[in-house]
Amino acid sequence: MFKIGYRSIYNLNFRAAIFEAKRNGFSLVEVHLTSPQFLPNRYSKKQRQEIKKFAAKHGITIQIHASLEQSLIYIDLNLREGERKHLETMVRFGQEIGARCITLHPGKAAIYHDSDGKKLKDDEIHSKFYKNLFKESIKHIISIAPDDIFICIENTDNFTPEYRQVLSKYLPSGKVFLTWDIRKNYSYITNELIKEQWKFLLKNKDYVKNLHISGFNAAHGELKGWEDKIERFLKLFRDKDLPMIVEIMPLADAVRAKKVIKTISESF
Repeated sequence: MFKIGYRSIYNLNFRAAIFEAKRNGFSLVEVHLTSPQFLPNRYSKKQRQEIKKFAAKHGITIQIHASLEQSLIYIDLNLREGERKHLETMVRFGQEIGARCITLHPGKAAIYHDSDGKKLKDDEIHSKFYKNLFKESIKHIISIAPDDIFICIENTDNFTPEYRQVLSKYLPSGKVFLTWDIRKNYSYITNELIKEQWKFLLKNKDYVKNLHISGFNAAHGELKGWEDKIERFLKLFRDKDLPMIVEIMPLADAVRAKKVIKTISESF
């Protein structure tokens, strides 16, 4: 039903990440390109082929999470042009190491605070402006998207209605896809389901190629105690054979989460 993986941030290198995945019973490892040891420019073409062969030898699928400074909504022209080159580098790197998908964030706009401490988000104040920036980035992704790797946009904390509108238009192209973070479909304040995101997901679930999962007691807390909230999503995708990346650290906690996922899945 689900192929479960863990996210790698601290492993010394790709071989260590792959070895830990296999040793702990995971099928996948999602490496963060924010971590210096995973930066594409550190690996020659030959080394990339060796990583691909090593992962295949041990039966582990690699996925990539883009570096966290990556953004699809840079307002500066120079940064936008640089990000396009950055994206192309990450995609090429993913192809050469045999990665199944690469996950991108929409990016974060500036945040201000009023006298009452309320957050004022720039991409909500200037929603049309940021929507156009995001649209141009999605169109660029479509223009470069290869057939051998899924380029996925994640539903991050600022997954605004405008960004969802853009994706609704371009997901049917078959060139851009979704990574769905289950935790982020719930409010961090009330833990209540964000209904508009849920509706978007129901409409576009066939474009989801990757799932992220973590608990509700912290940004990336453990799953135990939250089975009822998680079950809704596992049931939705029970026939999809999707990868599910456990975004919980340390690794021992991710292993416990894997057992929780399997227990829920086996109850269907």
